[in-house]
Amino acid sequence: MRILTLIAFAVSLLVSSGKAWAQSGAPRSESSSTVSTSSAGLPDDETFAQFQRVTAGIKPPKAVHAPDPKFPDLPPGAEPHGLVVMLIGVNAKGHVQAVRVLRSDEKIFEQSALDTVKKWKFKPAEKSGKPIPVQVTVEMRFQR
Repeated sequence: MRILTLIAFAVSLLVSSGKAWAQSGAPRSESSSTVSTSSAGLPDDETFAQFQRVTAGIKPPKAVHAPDPKFPDLPPGAEPHGLVVMLIGVNAKGHVQAVRVLRSDEKIFEQSALDTVKKWKFKPAEKSGKPIPVQVTVEMRFQR
């Protein structure tokens, strides 16, 4: 429940600063997530053409269910930390419909990040009071 509170707080910061941060309340601090609506440097991708970028006049989506990713089993010698940055498309019903890995430090963390973000649910973004599909950037940090 703490993660949802943190994400709600982070999204409220988004309105005033343009970025949002949400960190897991897990006692071992294995992962954290950052959600951003900034689109600077994002490539144009046909998969995401149907999802608007969050700009002035658009109320960003609000996470209502955002479980933490599972820390994967690491092979011997692998780094015990990593970052996965993804572009996600949140449809007008608040479901994650499209996901693309933009970059990652360690490939081993990508599948866990992808599987997890696909389970997230949002209160949809709104424009003029109507739900709309949008794209946002998500960073998931893994650390032991």
